[in-house]
Amino acid sequence: MKKVSLLIGPINQLVTAKSMPWRYGNDPLILENAGVAVDGEKILDVGPWDKISKEYQGKCSIPAEDNLVTAGLVDPHTHLLFAGSREDELELKLQGVPYEEILRRGGGIYRTVNTTVSASDSELKKTLLNRLFEVTKYGTTTIEVKSGYGIHPSQEIRLLRIINDASLGAPLDVVPTFLVHVPPRDMDRNEYIKAIVASLDQIKGLAKFVDVFCDEGAFSVAETREILRESSLRGFGLRLHADEIAYIGCSDLAREFDLSSIDHLLNLPERNVDLLSSRNTVATLLPITVLSLMTNKRPPIRRLRETGVPIALGSDFSPNSWSLNMQYVMELATYLLGMTPIEVLMASTVNAAYSLGFRDRGIVQPGYLADLVIWDVPNYRWLSYELGRNKALVVVKRGRILESTPMGTTISKECEY
Repeated sequence: MKKVSLLIGPINQLVTAKSMPWRYGNDPLILENAGVAVDGEKILDVGPWDKISKEYQGKCSIPAEDNLVTAGLVDPHTHLLFAGSREDELELKLQGVPYEEILRRGGGIYRTVNTTVSASDSELKKTLLNRLFEVTKYGTTTIEVKSGYGIHPSQEIRLLRIINDASLGAPLDVVPTFLVHVPPRDMDRNEYIKAIVASLDQIKGLAKFVDVFCDEGAFSVAETREILRESSLRGFGLRLHADEIAYIGCSDLAREFDLSSIDHLLNLPERNVDLLSSRNTVATLLPITVLSLMTNKRPPIRRLRETGVPIALGSDFSPNSWSLNMQYVMELATYLLGMTPIEVLMASTVNAAYSLGFRDRGIVQPGYLADLVIWDVPNYRWLSYELGRNKALVVVKRGRILESTPMGTTISKECEY
């Protein structure tokens, strides 16, 4: 009998994709009475508990006979690093005050920029680390964190350095992204674009992706094209905020660039869905943002499914979409966007990982990272069926237990790290 560092089983239900990306209509792998053997950071074996229990002995053993086990959640779109808050603006929006008026009064995104720029490095790092620890409680094991609240290149570089520094002490994997967010108010736009391009060489070792907010009120298609072109030449992965507020041609850029993901897409023309499919670009949807915008707009879910576009889900955590809970994202994706429970699970694991360029996580199969969640529910349908409760029972990151609650499971003393 082979000794392993972690043995999970018997498992009531184990659900995972068979390969990545997952597309609507593909059969997932669903195992009842299953087991998972983990050795170090990776999954060694997955299969029926009768087989796993006879072949492996775990230094740490976790029974899950009443539970669901899945891959750890991946959040591919967050604005996690900023100072301050804007809760007062919610009341203004409810009173019908237009965003333009909120900006005129000194609110909105530029308010967050001012607060963030004024905060010290240590304050920002502490805030970010607190949020990174918080997200793991809900089952998130990999997360993307964007800059964007510095605007000026020197401040953006500062924020990226803080993200990288904080990631060293974080309990999960952090993917830094340089976000070209909004134009500055005190600088010519053309000069600003030139300054952004000039800063890319300094940013190269600090960010995996470059993302541009291409939309009405942000950057034009031409401005975005220039930034993406220069970023691509320097080897950055490319992401794009597009078609959130309005369609101005931003999603058309998928024809010109290899975009890992296009995000938001509330105003995506159906003709461009075929374009995303042909380019194998992930559509990352952000249902909490749909809620916070108080809009009737919805991404074209049915057409995305029909054409086989891989769909991912993200939290879009920001001052305007304040939730660190990917489970809430999954619940809203079902009740607000009409996505099925299996679709939601795959969008929050394998496809989210795929959108970030990972091929080593998001799937519960031998050889993949042991990023796992044991859920306090009996099957995958409960994940987006039950609302408002943290259903994560045990969170495992690279084979190490991060979170566990006293209810519903017994963890041996050997499992403590």
